[in-house]
Amino acid sequence: MKLLTKSSLLIATLSLFLFFFMGIIFFQVLKNMSISDLNRELSDLKELVVDYLDDDMAYEVEALPGIDSLSVKAVVSPERVEETFGDTLMYDSREDQFKTYRYIQFMTDIEEEVFLVKIFKSTTPTDQLVERVTLMMTLMVILFLAGIFILNRFIFASLWKDFFEAIEKLKQFETSKEPVILGEQDIEEFEELRQVLELMTRRLAKDYKELKEYTDHTTHELQTPLAVIKSKTELLIQSENLGASEMKCLQAINTSVNQLSRLNSTLTLITRIENRQFTEKEKIKLTELLDRHLELLDEHIDLRKIKVEKRYRDEGLELLMDQGLADLLIANLLKNAIVHNIEGGAIVLETRPGSLLIKNDGPPLEFNQEELFTRFVRDTRRSGNFGLGLSLVKKVCETYNFLIDYSYDNQQHMFKVTFLD
Repeated sequence: MKLLTKSSLLIATLSLFLFFFMGIIFFQVLKNMSISDLNRELSDLKELVVDYLDDDMAYEVEALPGIDSLSVKAVVSPERVEETFGDTLMYDSREDQFKTYRYIQFMTDIEEEVFLVKIFKSTTPTDQLVERVTLMMTLMVILFLAGIFILNRFIFASLWKDFFEAIEKLKQFETSKEPVILGEQDIEEFEELRQVLELMTRRLAKDYKELKEYTDHTTHELQTPLAVIKSKTELLIQSENLGASEMKCLQAINTSVNQLSRLNSTLTLITRIENRQFTEKEKIKLTELLDRHLELLDEHIDLRKIKVEKRYRDEGLELLMDQGLADLLIANLLKNAIVHNIEGGAIVLETRPGSLLIKNDGPPLEFNQEELFTRFVRDTRRSGNFGLGLSLVKKVCETYNFLIDYSYDNQQHMFKVTFLD
């Protein structure tokens, strides 16, 4: 959920919560005020009724304005009843329904007789008034909240415009390019954010440039001494004046130099991939690429007596990518399937619409599956590798937005590469 939407929803929710409780309080206050007014009106009517009863004009009492109903009953019991107010339901014959009434009850003496008097007044007008006022307030609250929500979105969108622009520029920022440059901000917090972002991206770009130069220079400078050591070692190996022990030492030196040279070349290749130096693209038929690399690795496959099964269900599948990186991707996946296979095992190559599956027999991993594509993480049961092959595969996939997944089931390793458009 976006910040603007979430903030607007939080404000609207909090406002509804507050207005709900404020509405209840307002309704109760309005109701109590109407009851107080009715009580005051009934008290005034009480004085009029008592005056009329004392003046022998009882027949005119019910004609008094404001009285909806009157009850006057003689009381036999000498016990006095305190003046009280109350609510009751009474049947209205004119509208054929029960209605609520407010009443006042009191006792009065008329010519040495005691009478219990009840004056009734309908609460319908006041109830209707309360309902209408409450309805109007509710509508006003709804309109107010809707207006606040709409204005909030416009105001927030205007206030946070520079922030969202900064986010978009950060999304497009690459360490190999210029640092992020933002315009002057008129909001203090955004101005601080601008300064921090520009300083941070400038440092990142500078550090990346220095690291790239260091890596390029180091790998370049390493090539010459490695080539010299390798050539001199090969010359010494060919000499006839060396004993068995000296020859063994030279073989070890030569092996180490070869490993160091391969490591240097691989790290250089990873750096080039990360720097996106492979920009050429061409259509490559996947099945032809697989067949060509299988042919190149045929000797290794035969040496380990591995059976290869092809399941080309989409023979027309084509990849749009650099030829060198395509070779790198397939070569490393196939080498991995051969090296980590068992003697006499099997490799299954399966192409489906938009994906490639490579399966091979073998024991489970010695390390955590999440570390499989991490540099220098390797199976210690196999010597002579640096744990960079699958790291290269991952880099190639990231370059072209391919998805690569690994799973292990039924004594089989499976790599699935999904070629997204």
